[in-house]
Formats: sequence, structure tokens, C-alpha cells
Amino acid sequence: MADGFTCLVRGPSSRYPRGFIWLIPVWFGLVAVAVVIIGRRLGGMPLWLGAAELGGLLFAALTVICVLGTLRRHAFSADRDGIWLGVRTNRRRPKLRQVHIFWPEVSRLRIVPRRYGSVLEIGLGPAARIVHRYGVVSQFALLLGVLFMPLGFGRGRPGLTTARADPPRYLVRICDMTPGELGSRLASVMPPGLPVRVVPNMTALRFEFPPPRRPQRRRPRAGQLAAGQQPWPGQPTVGQPTVGQPTVGQQTASRPSAGQPSAGSPPNPQAPTSKPPVSPAR
Repeated sequence: MADGFTCLVRGPSSRYPRGFIWLIPVWFGLVAVAVVIIGRRLGGMPLWLGAAELGGLLFAALTVICVLGTLRRHAFSADRDGIWLGVRTNRRRPKLRQVHIFWPEVSRLRIVPRRYGSVLEIGLGPAARIVHRYGVVSQFALLLGVLFMPLGFGRGRPGLTTARADPPRYLVRICDMTPGELGSRLASVMPPGLPVRVVPNMTALRFEFPPPRRPQRRRPRAGQLAAGQQPWPGQPTVGQPTVGQPTVGQQTASRPSAGQPSAGSPPNPQAPTSKPPVSPAR
């Protein structure tokens, strides 16, 4: 791609439908049952021969699971138009094999470091075109058809092109690319302003963390200075009286006591007057 890049995707989801890898133990289990039944019909089978055949089938099943689990295909590409998921094909119905996500439909990108590379989470916005997964009944019918006709049903819709729910998103396991390299590659083709984060593990993808809130400054009360603010001439501060206002000591000294008229007030005629002391009779 001239103005984009392509990455290797790990796992069988780029080619086979979801849950395909778990049918392999079922197939080998059916083969093992058939071997045991045929051995009994033929007049018995030595124990060592039966154990060797079952052990060989078990080893073959584990080998196929490991090969499909580490399968790598060019199933992720990004350019200035958007992101392509799935393997390009010349079939008549390529929408079943590949999905195109435009940049306006992407709400965020999150990257998780893994030992084989990175896991990219593509969050979808509310106006995105979502390819939903099959329901329980449809998925069971699909796996049942794949069980008996793997070549016919096995080339259906790959699991990589179906979005997860709550919230709608795609998970892509990208090989041979660190989170820093993947972030720089995406930054060269995606529009500015799209958030890209690197989270430490897969558990962080299951939870939504709100963005950190900015600290709010408290508004100073009347007469209180803010941090680093100098009072202008004539501004009263906390604990300093205004011009013309008496202090606490002056208010106490100027307050008259009980029964004593204040200075400048007219005498009260009903106020009790002091009587001269009466001398005792001789």
C-alpha cells in the first residue's frame, strides 16, 4: 500500500468462523470412538496398540490446535480512508470475508502489549456500520454444519470481521509490531484528534475509565486574597477592619455598661436615682 501499511494477524479468526478451533477436539474424539468400535468388532485389540492409537490421535489434535492458534495472515491494513479487516479475496461476495471501517466511524483506539506483538481495540461510534455476531441459535446451527461439512461451512464469515458487543468494538491480534511502532504507523494515516491509548493488560479493555477531571479553583470569599494575589491600596483583608470601622477593643470600650447612659444621650426620668444613706437614730 502506497499511503498505508499492512500487518500480520494471529489466530484462525482471519479465515474461519468464530468457535471453529473448538471443533477439532470433537473431530478427533469421533475418530477415537470409531477406532475403539472397529477394534472390538474385529475381535479385540491389544491394549498397547489401542493406547498407541489414542495417544497418536491426541498428539495430532494438539498439534492442529497449536498450528491454527498461531496461524498468521495479512488480514489488517490501514490507509487514509480507513481500516480493512480480513483477507482480500476474488470471490463474488467479498463482504463475507472482509469489512471496511472508515475513520469517521472509529471513536477510539487502544493498544495492549503482548509477547507476540500487540492487540488493537477499534472502538466504534454510534453512527458506525456494525457487522453483528450470530445469535445463540444461529451460531449453534453454523457450528453443527461445520462439524459435518467443514469445507462448505468453514469458509463463511470469519470471526475477525464480526464486532463484539457492549460496547461495539473489534479486537485484532497483530504480530511482530510493538505498541509504539503500531501507534506511530496509525498516527501517520489516521486523522488528527482521534484518541490512541496504550493500556497495560487485557483486563483494562473490559472497563471504562473516565478521563481525569481538571482541578477547579475555589473563588475567594469577600475580603480573602487568592494564592499569589497582592492586595491593592485600600482593600481590606480578613482580620483587618475597613476604614472608619472600630476594632473589637474599641467597640468594647465604647459600649456603655448596664444602667449608665451613654455620652450625648438625654437623661431618663424613669431611671432610678441614688438615695443618700440614712443615718441611724440616736
